[in-house]
Parts: sequence; C-alpha cells; structure tokens
Amino acid sequence: MSAGPSLVAPPAAPGPTGLSVQFAPLPALRADWSWLEPRSRTRNVFTGWTFAEAWWEHFREAADGTTPREGRVFVVRNGAGQPVAIVPLYVDPRPTRVGRARVLRNVGYGDVVNPDFLDALCIPGLEEPVAAALAPHLFGDPGWDFAQFSELAEGGSLSRMAEVWSEARLALVRRETRSPCPYLELPGSFDEFMAARNPHFRQQLRRYRRKIERELGVEWKRVGRDLDVDAGMDLLARLHQARMEATGRGGNFKKDDYQRFHRALAARLAESGELYFWILTIEGLPGASHYGFLHDGVYYGYQMGFTPQYERWSLGHYMTGVVVEKLIEEERAREMSLLRGRDAWKFRWTDSVRYTEAITMIRPGLRSRWLHFGAVVSQSPPLVLRSLIGRDAFDELRSATERAGRLVTGAAE
Repeated sequence: MSAGPSLVAPPAAPGPTGLSVQFAPLPALRADWSWLEPRSRTRNVFTGWTFAEAWWEHFREAADGTTPREGRVFVVRNGAGQPVAIVPLYVDPRPTRVGRARVLRNVGYGDVVNPDFLDALCIPGLEEPVAAALAPHLFGDPGWDFAQFSELAEGGSLSRMAEVWSEARLALVRRETRSPCPYLELPGSFDEFMAARNPHFRQQLRRYRRKIERELGVEWKRVGRDLDVDAGMDLLARLHQARMEATGRGGNFKKDDYQRFHRALAARLAESGELYFWILTIEGLPGASHYGFLHDGVYYGYQMGFTPQYERWSLGHYMTGVVVEKLIEEERAREMSLLRGRDAWKFRWTDSVRYTEAITMIRPGLRSRWLHFGAVVSQSPPLVLRSLIGRDAFDELRSATERAGRLVTGAAE
C-alpha cells in the first residue's frame, strides 16, 4: 500500500496486551482481510476487501497527482497469530495556507469517492486492547501531523479506539456527526412491506406502477446477466449525467477518476456476485438506471439515473419500488440502505436513519495545532464557517437563510 517495502513486516513481539502489531501493504492482506471482515463489528460492502483494494489502487496518488500517499495499514494479531484487527490508514500530503500538512486518513475517504460506514476491521470487544497495542506504533510515528477520519460507522471500532487514545491523552479528539443515511428494514414478503405503508403511499406506488408498465413498455435488464458490465456503466454514466444536468448539478460521472474507479469496481463486484445493477428500457431504449451493491443481505443503493423527458412519470419512485420487491422476493435481503443524503424522496420511503461520524485527532504540540488550523482556513468559506460553528449550527443557519430567501422572493413577486 505504500511506495516503500513490498514485503509484509514481521510482527513485533507481543506487548502487555498479548497482541502483536504488524505493518503491511494493503494488497498483501487479502486472506486476512477476507477472514476478518465478516467477524468484525462493522461489516458492509465498503469495508469489504473488493472495495478497499479497488479504492486504494485508484486513489493511492495524492489529489495533486504528484505525490504517492503513504500507507499506514496495521494488522493486530493474537497469540495464535490470528488477525483480530486491521486498521487501514494512509498519510495524505495536503497544502494549506500555513504550510504542507501530512494528514492521516482512513482508507476509502479523501477523494471523489467517499462511501458511508467506513471503519477499521476489529473483533467486537477487542477495541480497547487493540488501541493500546497500536498506540506506540501510531503515535510514535512522526510522519503525520494530524488525523481526519470521516464517513465512519457511528460507534464503530475506529471510533472506539479513538476514545481510548483520547482518554490516554495521546491526542485531542473531536467528533462530529456527519451525514444521515436512511434505510429500510425488509420483511419476509413484499405484501408485508406494502401493508406497513400508509394507504396513500400504497395507492400512489401501485398507480405509478400500473401506468408506467402499461404505457411505457418497460423492460428490466440486469447488468452482468442481461447486459455486459461495460455497456451498463456507459448507460449509467449517460443517464446519471442527464439527471444531474437537468437539475442544474454537475454530476460525478464527468470526473474521469470517478468513472474509472466505478468501472473497475463494478467488474469486480460482478465477479463476486455483489453487483446489483439494473437498466430500465423504455420502448426498447435505455431510460433509467439503478446502480448498487448487494453484500451479506444488505443492498446499498448508490446511484440512479434517468432521461429528463420521463421526469413526470416519477421513474425513481417506480424503480425503487420494483427493486424493493426484487430484493425481498428474489434475493431475500434484510435491508435496503439508501446511503447518505437529505433528499426528500428517501424520506418518503422510511423514517429510519443511521449517521456517519467524523473524527479529528490533533497531536500534542504546536505543529499539529497550527497545521490543522491552516487546513481549516484553507477550505471554502462555507466549510470554514461549518468547521468553526459545527455542522448542526451550520445546517440550522443555512436552513434559516434559505427560508428567509424564499420569503424575500415571495414578497418581491
């Protein structure tokens, strides 16, 4: 995972905790990672091997494209040599207004692809001894200035380790609730699911479905089965961009690195059976897409797209309903995660929400504090304000400003 040695460093002698710590490049850890992830506190497609490996392959170069990011991946083993934790970190060189900072980040966060519920892998209940075993290795490393871990699973293993380091006064730890991530628990049948919705929702969904399937001649095609993965990604990019541009947004598929990553990821997940990706044809032509991943009984809905000419048909609502039915009846999935975002359409489907978490760790001493301050003030003005007053206060201020703007606009009209 780094530009340094390609061989796995031998484990250090066990410390007082009975655990040994090993530094390793991420690509060497497939077997350990695949064994540990299903046994860890946080288990999802974004902490799985396929996603982590693909992310590092595509984003191991720094954002400025000139400096390789340095891996800091730690494997913690018990006395029998079994992995009990893998903590995948890296050092990201970042220019600030006061100098170049070396920011310690969690793998998966820090570029154009920042998924939800990232974490270290750790056997539940072992976070405290793992954190104690890691402390001399992590905080004895002078190669990073401050840490920013983000889009973490709230209350996950890395969060628990940070609490141990904070209590030991190894770093000043600041926490911030980040993004709401709505989700649906899926029952044993689609009839049960519909029965739990309110009458208006049921009637509306059934009406949309009858009208669309009767009048638009829709056909569902699963990418990786009915369509080639590359062809499916071409259509997704086109349909998602059309959706974004119709609402005045740029869309991530304009970014080459975003496209390259998702094409590689989709191909790998198709091989492992975790790609869950549909293209909807309308009268024989591609009209909408629903791109996501199915991992251990949970579906993660990542992107949708559709041609603007069908906006009045509420294709997104229709497609979500059909995907829910397929997940329940065909895949026996237990949950559908709509991932982060405050989009109103998500809350038409559910009131259940999880949150991601961000953690900042500032090391003792002036250098870490100064460079962290420089990183904060080097952001755009809205982000600087959010950093200073906190996300909740910032969101309240933004909502109040938007309400005032609407009142002014209404009065002017």
